[in-house]
Amino acid sequence: MAAYSYKGISKTGKEVKGVREAVSRQALTSELLSEGVFVSSISDMREKQPFFAKWQEIFAKKLNLSDTFFQLSLLLRSGIPLVEALKIVAKSTKEQHLKNALLESASKVSEGMRFSDSLSKYPKIFEPMYVNLIKASEQVGKLAAVLADIAVYEEDKRKNTDKIKTAMVYPMTILVMGFAVLGFLLAFVVPKMESIFASMKQQIPASTQFLLKVSDFVSEYGLVLLLFVMFIIFTVRYLYKNNNKFRFAVDKKLFKINLVSHVSVSKFAHVLSFQLKEGLPLTDALHYASLVIDNKYMFDIVSQVREAVQAGTKFSVAVRNAGIFPELFPAAVSTGESSGNMPELLERVNEFYSKNVDKFLTSFISAIEPIFIVIIGVLVGFIVVSIMQPLFSMNSLVQ
Repeated sequence: MAAYSYKGISKTGKEVKGVREAVSRQALTSELLSEGVFVSSISDMREKQPFFAKWQEIFAKKLNLSDTFFQLSLLLRSGIPLVEALKIVAKSTKEQHLKNALLESASKVSEGMRFSDSLSKYPKIFEPMYVNLIKASEQVGKLAAVLADIAVYEEDKRKNTDKIKTAMVYPMTILVMGFAVLGFLLAFVVPKMESIFASMKQQIPASTQFLLKVSDFVSEYGLVLLLFVMFIIFTVRYLYKNNNKFRFAVDKKLFKINLVSHVSVSKFAHVLSFQLKEGLPLTDALHYASLVIDNKYMFDIVSQVREAVQAGTKFSVAVRNAGIFPELFPAAVSTGESSGNMPELLERVNEFYSKNVDKFLTSFISAIEPIFIVIIGVLVGFIVVSIMQPLFSMNSLVQ
């Protein structure tokens, strides 16, 4: 059992919070719900929060759809009508946009509109894939079950995204702080020492002369250089966002990197598996799975695969003809077609590549952190030695 901290609202509308042991988040949510507490957030006490976690939460402003869908599922399974369940969840939701959407959906459903149709009014909050899964579940009476599955999928997606972001925070922090220190030394400390060196009636070491030239360059052209670099970054970013040909060319190059291709294939397999398991037709599942692909090159290829499937080509044949997927993916699709358990096999593909990505990130971070520290240390050490060397020489002459 693990310890969890939780926050929620009681039946009387009073905010409650505390720490309690439970087998899982879902088990704790069910336990609190039976006590009349509607959970708004749960955190695993074992999960170490990164140093910048609080700031990430403040600036991210991401809606916690996992908790929303899970609470709705629990309330519906408890026999509470959908309209009332939406109002209860809205009351425990802190994000104003999500709260308004839930209350508006409750109003529309009470007027006779289908739940899925009410959610479709908020495409920026509820993904079209979720809306279509809910629409399909309404037709077969599996709304509570599908909402629970969406909650699990949303939580897995959030964890995977946070894992990559958190892995990059520390090394990037070291790099930025290191260059900030170097910039400060070159722009402010070294220039003040230059007048001292100029007054010396002795030959200045070559390393110190080089340092002074670099310092002069940084002092004179540093701001211009910084603005130029920022201009290049913003230009590339603008072209990447607004020019499809440029983005396609960049993404095609990036896709050749194993990390990028494995992340993309893992995400695609996971979303596709999830939708097929919930009963969506293959062509619809391919369409919505393509929407979560960030790589433009892979997105275009998947769109071509979908068109081929619509034209009557077997999915396994279309995937193999695409020529960009690792061998494991078309093999899993082919086996899934013949055995009828494609969702399970696609999820195994996701797990395989997800583990590969985790291993790579762990190895990469383990290697890059000391490399950054050594590089910054060597540069700072060079500056310090170059400054102190003439001073020591002058001191020895005086003695």
